[in-house]
Amino acid sequence: MLPFIIAALVIILDQLSKYLISTNMQTSDSFNLVPHILNITYITNPGASFGILKGHRWIFMILSSVALVLMAAAIVYFSKKKNHKLLAIAIALMLGGGFGNMIDRFFRGEVVDFFEFAFVKFAIFNVADSFICIGSVLFCICIFSGKYSLFGNTKSKEEANVEIPDESSEETPEYKSEDV
Repeated sequence: MLPFIIAALVIILDQLSKYLISTNMQTSDSFNLVPHILNITYITNPGASFGILKGHRWIFMILSSVALVLMAAAIVYFSKKKNHKLLAIAIALMLGGGFGNMIDRFFRGEVVDFFEFAFVKFAIFNVADSFICIGSVLFCICIFSGKYSLFGNTKSKEEANVEIPDESSEETPEYKSEDV
């Protein structure tokens, strides 16, 4: 299944980048990667996004585990539906990123973060976080485009192009009692 291969590649890329940062830098070390745009700043985050739930690691890990299992099930579900492959790939990107951060929480006790925007004061993040965001945006695009349905069939071209009569016209359709 392509979505699970994509999720595995995200995990590998995430863990490789975190290994390179953590073995070649000291915590709080920083250098400019792209002048005035992107710095590499090595920090660790013992909580969730933006440091929330610090000190409640196991609660967060349990909730994250449930979310990861649900995402894996959703990938299987959408992979089997015709024309839902892009939706499955979006979820796979989120799954890979979530699993990459879960590996850190389980084995390190905290998540390694290192990307820092130089032009704005924002959270420092990692490869997994990036793929979670990319997958989330792609998921929203899929859902809001109207081409995908979470719990039903997608609309056929004919159903999507049904003409709705103009209310201002004087012509009203005749209905028979059998039609109601």
